[in-house]
Amino acid sequence: MKKKALIKHSLTGIVYAMLLTATVSFSSCSDNDDNGDNFPVSLSPYDMNSPVGFGQGITGGNGLNPVTVKTEEALKEALSGTKEATIYVEGHISLKNMISVGSNKTIIGRKGASISNLQRNEKAGIFLLEGSRNIIIRNLTLLGPGAFDIDANNSDNISLVGAVKVWVDHCDIQDGIDGNMDIVNGSDSICVSWTRFRYLIPPMASGSGGNNNHRNSNLIGNSNKNVEQDAGRLNCTFINCWWGEGCSERCPRVRFGKVHVVNSLYNGNDFTYCIGYGVYSNIYAEKCAFTTKNAQDNYLYDWHGDADFNVKVTGCLGVDDVELKQGNQGQFIPTYPYTSYDATLVESVLTDAKTGAGPTLDM
Repeated sequence: MKKKALIKHSLTGIVYAMLLTATVSFSSCSDNDDNGDNFPVSLSPYDMNSPVGFGQGITGGNGLNPVTVKTEEALKEALSGTKEATIYVEGHISLKNMISVGSNKTIIGRKGASISNLQRNEKAGIFLLEGSRNIIIRNLTLLGPGAFDIDANNSDNISLVGAVKVWVDHCDIQDGIDGNMDIVNGSDSICVSWTRFRYLIPPMASGSGGNNNHRNSNLIGNSNKNVEQDAGRLNCTFINCWWGEGCSERCPRVRFGKVHVVNSLYNGNDFTYCIGYGVYSNIYAEKCAFTTKNAQDNYLYDWHGDADFNVKVTGCLGVDDVELKQGNQGQFIPTYPYTSYDATLVESVLTDAKTGAGPTLDM
């Protein structure tokens, strides 16, 4: 593939790089003067350091009411209600139950911060965003117990259930019991950026759901029948994300929504499939890198049945361009501003230990 120049859809690459360099090199800030949006770190030149695409305009806690939490009880209290709040997570917090996230919250992990819920039962899951609005989650490692198909409701490491305007950035999301991060029930206006998804714990067999290898990372839309709630919603941007070891499928699997997957890495060896296109899905995957034979052999899977769909794969490394469709709906092509770069650079950019995908922000 011929190397292409960096593309910036609202600024030229040179101007953008100059602006970024000028705005992301800060000294460390305290809770009182760090608003959670301007991070005191060096970023990749491709990192816009803000929610993009369908997530534009998300403000979260807007830097207001900062608090540092170190325990489950403090985290639960800080995330309650709808008042704007900026919550800093310090150290490791082990949960006994999933925590509900209220609206207008920013959750930021300090360097090395992590949250786990290792319950392999109906109490599994970490963050439940049920009807939540305007949420930012950044720089956290989220640890589940490992896949176990027990059909527990909303037991993902992050569960978006009717949530609107959510930005997940620079996280490492591992070993969700049902999924790593699912987006369902009319959720909309989502951006997931610089985030790593993987499964390191072997899956547990004999769950009530019947799937003994339920390492299914990201489900978008959980029912073919949920037309009234999902039609016109479930719109998501995945940019600079990394699906790696242990992931078997749903990276992502899409129903109904317009989903943009750009500059993302698929380098695992366990994929049953990478991107699944389902009923009324409209997917635009561009400049991604499928670097293992397993990923290349299983990069698309058809779940649409007899319903309409559109899927376009273009400019990706390791797989051919393809455009598939059924029905009269036109192919979704993103027109919002975002940064993209040649697929040949994706693996080196996202696996960079200092500025790549995952919780690499040195807080």
